[in-house]
Amino acid sequence: DVAIKKSKELNFVNVYNDHVAQHSSTTCRREVVHHQFKRYPSEKCKNKRMRSFLNFGELEFLVGFDVETLKLLRVLDLGRLRFPLKINGDLIHLRYLGIDGYSFSDRAAIISKLRFLQTLEAYSEYPIEETIDLRKLTSLRHVIGQFVGELLIGDAANLQTLRFISSDSWNKLKPELLINLRDLEIYQDYEKRRVSVSWASLTKLRSLRVLKLDNLRLESEEAVRSTDVISPSLESVTLVGMTFEEDPMPVLQKMPRLEDLILEGCFYPGGKMSVSEQGFGRLRKLQLVMESLDELQIEEEAMP
Repeated sequence: DVAIKKSKELNFVNVYNDHVAQHSSTTCRREVVHHQFKRYPSEKCKNKRMRSFLNFGELEFLVGFDVETLKLLRVLDLGRLRFPLKINGDLIHLRYLGIDGYSFSDRAAIISKLRFLQTLEAYSEYPIEETIDLRKLTSLRHVIGQFVGELLIGDAANLQTLRFISSDSWNKLKPELLINLRDLEIYQDYEKRRVSVSWASLTKLRSLRVLKLDNLRLESEEAVRSTDVISPSLESVTLVGMTFEEDPMPVLQKMPRLEDLILEGCFYPGGKMSVSEQGFGRLRKLQLVMESLDELQIEEEAMP
């Protein structure tokens, strides 16, 4: 309550809700709109001092929303709003952009002008199939979206997060350039032919901490050896819909920094998995949702 009271006194943020009387001025630098964008006063959209704008609500179609005049914007999260987006290269302060992934190709050319952008998040119920060119955005740190088409990200030396990229798109990247990548999620696009990930590509991600592989084709022997190589930095591993020909525990338990392990919807015909002495030295969370797993044997002094 004290924080809310103080923020109102300082005019720190204005939360627009049509059911609540609005008292903040039109010069507030931070605006949040909840489910009422069509009733949001148009004069507020022209506030040239605005630094942050966030929209929360259901899918809405609009004629337009001019953000070109908001040259001091640092955070722009449009949520599920869909409209012709107009952005020019003058938004040099913009660091975060959250937009609906619908018709992403129409916006990709505009986004490529935001050369100082650090976070790009595309909300979408459907995969983004177009080729997305982000090579000019050398400051990008976080890219989140359901990318099926080719993703061009250049040297990407600063990239730390890459989520929801299809296996086909991943195989077209140059992982040796992703020297600071920490969070990676690769999935299999069911509408396209099944593509195996090049496991050798994962061995080059020396800074990787969080890895999720969703329904990828897993060639057990090669995958197990590669997992052992990329293990030094990994703290969280999630494998979904995988098929193991061999018990994966002997390799997974050797990861020195692993804290979270989730095997969901995976299949192992052996029926029994074993964790040996001193295995999983730092594990805090173990979640197994597997078919045909009858027994998990854990030796004494395992998971200390």
